[in-house]
Amino acid sequence: MRLPLLCASVILMSLSQCRAVSFPEDEDPINIVDYHYSRQYPVFRGRPSGNESQHRLDFQLMLKIRDTLYIAGRDQVYTVNLNEVPKSEVTPSKKLTWRSRQQDRENCAMKGKHKDECHNFIKVFVPRNDEMVFVCGTNAFNPMCRYYQLNTLEYDGEEISGLARCPFDARQTNVALFAGKNFCL
Repeated sequence: MRLPLLCASVILMSLSQCRAVSFPEDEDPINIVDYHYSRQYPVFRGRPSGNESQHRLDFQLMLKIRDTLYIAGRDQVYTVNLNEVPKSEVTPSKKLTWRSRQQDRENCAMKGKHKDECHNFIKVFVPRNDEMVFVCGTNAFNPMCRYYQLNTLEYDGEEISGLARCPFDARQTNVALFAGKNFCL
């Protein structure tokens, strides 16, 4: 009777040690500042502050590739040159605009979605190689994907279905990458 109890204790202790080892501890933050102090840092709004057609950015993802920061949101991907030091506002050096077609927005509304949900939220932005990037968006709950030139953000190729490549909903989280020639979501 004592042997099974001893074995169970050893197994439980081993499992508790394995669990602790499998999850790394969070790193300490590089810097912590008070809200009032943070006002000195430049802000990114997506569009210049004088632009009257300002809308929420609906930030979805951010990726640094070499000296460029790519910021994806609703209907847009912005690039920021990290070699330029902004004073008060970070302005994008390039902008890719990819809106959902009118028919896709209408179909989205017919599905009972709110009009703010019926946009193309960019959820996947994965470099394919040094020259191409694979981009997918929710496209008003009808996901679509495209290839773009990495340096110019010019559309390159055909639009393909985003089913099993991109979430339908902007609130869904995802991770995407290329492993060799295979796309993994």
